[in-house]
Amino acid sequence: MNNVELFHYILLLVCGAGVLTWVAERVAIPPAVILLFGGAAVALTGRHTTVDMDPNLVLTAVLPPLLMSSAFYTAWSDFRREVLSILSLVLGAVAFTTVAVAVTVHAFAPALAWPACFALGAIVSPPDAVAAKAILDRNPLPSRLVTVLEGESLVNDATGLLIYQMSIAAAFTGQFTASRATGVFLMLTFIGIAVGVACGQIMMWLIKRVPDPMLRIVLTFLMAWASYSIAEELGGSGVLSVVTCGLMLGVRQHRAFDAHTRIKASATWEVIVFVLDALVFILIGLALHGIVERMGDTRSMLATSASVALPAIVAVILSRLVWVAIGIYLPARIAAGHRNAGRPWRPGEIAVLGWAGVRGVVSLAAALALPEQFPDRDAIVFSTFLVIFGTLVIQGGSLGVLIRLVGLRPMRGSTMSELEARSHTFRASLNELEKISKSAGGEDKNLVRRLIDEYEVRVRNNEKAHSEGSEHVELRARHLRLELDLVSTSRQTLLRLHREGKIEDSVLHRLEAELDLEELRLQRLLEP
Repeated sequence: MNNVELFHYILLLVCGAGVLTWVAERVAIPPAVILLFGGAAVALTGRHTTVDMDPNLVLTAVLPPLLMSSAFYTAWSDFRREVLSILSLVLGAVAFTTVAVAVTVHAFAPALAWPACFALGAIVSPPDAVAAKAILDRNPLPSRLVTVLEGESLVNDATGLLIYQMSIAAAFTGQFTASRATGVFLMLTFIGIAVGVACGQIMMWLIKRVPDPMLRIVLTFLMAWASYSIAEELGGSGVLSVVTCGLMLGVRQHRAFDAHTRIKASATWEVIVFVLDALVFILIGLALHGIVERMGDTRSMLATSASVALPAIVAVILSRLVWVAIGIYLPARIAAGHRNAGRPWRPGEIAVLGWAGVRGVVSLAAALALPEQFPDRDAIVFSTFLVIFGTLVIQGGSLGVLIRLVGLRPMRGSTMSELEARSHTFRASLNELEKISKSAGGEDKNLVRRLIDEYEVRVRNNEKAHSEGSEHVELRARHLRLELDLVSTSRQTLLRLHREGKIEDSVLHRLEAELDLEELRLQRLLEP
């Protein structure tokens, strides 16, 4: 397949991903599951429909932007507040799952060497950031739960990769000392974070000196790939590097970006992330073709599925449930009486936290990157694929049902609601206008008076909607829908003027863009 054919092939994959995502929305199934099935179906139809791609290339090209996007929108203050729970999952749950998978698989397949069992455990132990985000985005959850799940999936790479490297070293050298393990872990973490901080600082410095919004957006993409690749070349964790860089940009975005850049960046990233997100799961499915070819006959695949993959899937799911119950729920309950303890975890939250351990592209890439001479490599790669497939279908497919069963909803803590925050911001503007009106005169005074009337309406609508119940919420909604109707009327008039040749294209585009922004503002205010 030449370069042009490869380009056409990728375009077909993107089109297929769009169709499958549309189907998933219609049948209320997580798109990741449908995309995975679609990729596997294409892979099983034969070599002429499948292109073998280097997993490291896919990882380097696709993963950094997805990680940057997730880190960019992570609430840093919430992340710090839940850091103990995140560390418990990043360190404890990953190690516990690795051991549980290794012991379980070795019990069902004694012929599989211990290093191979631990390598499989290390490969499938960390939940995947891409898969987690694909599932979480479609299920509204309490912010605390989202913070822990996203935080865990963003930073658990170092632990899993350390155990993975220990297993490979043990297979080839027969030993791996504790001091060397500590050194590898610190190197992965320190280099990854250091490169991420450096790239973040460079990006912020450049953004301040690049006035064009489109160049700023391009810079954020380039820095995602740069931070990942530089860290990997230096022997650090590329995932931690991108996450650190993304967190730095997310924390400073409100000062670094103007409104124009934020609007364009949000739209650009949303489209690119959708395409890459969809491609990830299709490519996972397509990888089945090469894996099946390596396994050879059906009998060996069935034997591996029964003795290795199925026990691994059960161990992966159960070990996470056990760790979440023992390592997070019980300590929070025991500490609940302490005055400095935070809100204890509810059983429903713990159930969702334990069930949301979906594996994805990072696990598959790690399996495919095993050395060719690694013992039982084909069985490990095939089992890794089935674990990814199984967790996506079983856990990803049922997560929405579980959330509805336990009755989880986004909770409001001690912070202001959106309506309260709006009324405060409008009240600040109103106070400023009243100060200005004291020194204004003539036409300026009339202008300020009209603005005061407008802001008084805004403050009153939001305050009543917050404090006086559903009746005023519906009144505010009717007011916003009326404004939407007026925007539609303005748009129709604008288009009519253009059809009649009374305005030029440049005027049409400029005024239409203003109406688009106003329509988006009103629609956002109408969201529940």
